[in-house]
Formats: sequence, structure tokens, C-alpha cells
Amino acid sequence: MTKLKTMLFAGALLPMAAIAQEGFDYTYVEVNYLDTDVDNAGDDSGFGLKGSLELTDTVYLIGEYQTYDDSDLDLWAIGGGLRWNLKPELDVLADLSWVEADAGPFDDDGLQLNVGLRARVHDQIEVQGGIRHLDLDDTGSETFLTLGGRYYFTRNAAVGLGLDLGDDTTTWRIGLRGEFGSR
Repeated sequence: MTKLKTMLFAGALLPMAAIAQEGFDYTYVEVNYLDTDVDNAGDDSGFGLKGSLELTDTVYLIGEYQTYDDSDLDLWAIGGGLRWNLKPELDVLADLSWVEADAGPFDDDGLQLNVGLRARVHDQIEVQGGIRHLDLDDTGSETFLTLGGRYYFTRNAAVGLGLDLGDDTTTWRIGLRGEFGSR
């Protein structure tokens, strides 16, 4: 009788194990082509490298580097974030980063705050949206609406498309992501 109870208990927990494995992966590396249009400054393109390392079920570290061709601009960001799983296919997340911007003689730094949602709408399709506020000491601040999506062509590899809309700046991105966690 004890074996039967153990098997029934294990069987009851099986759906919970499947739910736990359906969560999002926060350990990844992503490379993007960037096309940015700044009002009164023109269009510029470049590349970005972004990564995240999941420390616990709710805490992750993030880092990002962007470089632009025409403006000779380099952006660095490093920080940490928190995520809350609302249901297996929906997370709310928030992260805070220190940002360094360098363009020749111009050098500025400040903070960046992101708040958003990450949702899986299909086994292979994920969408993400939120608000990002960038506040640099000398340059000022700007708030962006961020939208993006990814198509997973394998379990751990995806192609993505994103758009950041600000008052003075619009950025399109297309890239590849490789995930290395538990998705």
C-alpha cells in the first residue's frame, strides 16, 4: 500500500515538474544589428552584444555593449534584475543598470531602469514589452517603449526583432540569441 501511495503522490507532482520546466531562460547571449535614428542627429547603425546570467529563480545579472559606426559611440551597461513568474508562460521583470556612454571626447554615465513583461504565446514564439528609462548625468534622460519578439528555431536558439521608441530616438534591432539555462 505504501508503494501505491508513493506512486500516486509522485504522479500528482508530475504536472508541477512540467510547469517548473516551462519557465523562461535568463542565461543567454545575444548579438544584434542596430539601426538608430536620433532626431536632429541622423541615422546610425551598429552592433550590440547582450548577456544575462540567472543566479536564482528570481535574480539575474545583465550586461550589454553597443557600438555605432558613424557617431563612434560605445555604450556599456551592467546591472541586475528581478523576475516574477505570474504563470508558466508570463513573467514580469525589472532591472537596474549602470550605463557608460563614450563618443570620442564625450563621456557620460548614469542609470537605466527597465520594467516589462515577457510572454510565450506559442511553443516557438515569445514576445516582450516594457518601459525603459535612461538617465545620463550630462546628456539628460529619455524614456522608451520597448517591444520585441523571438522565434525559437531550436529549443535554445532564436532569431529576434525589436523596437525601442523614445521621444527623440528610435532603434530597430534584429539578432540571434543562444540560451544556456534550463528552458
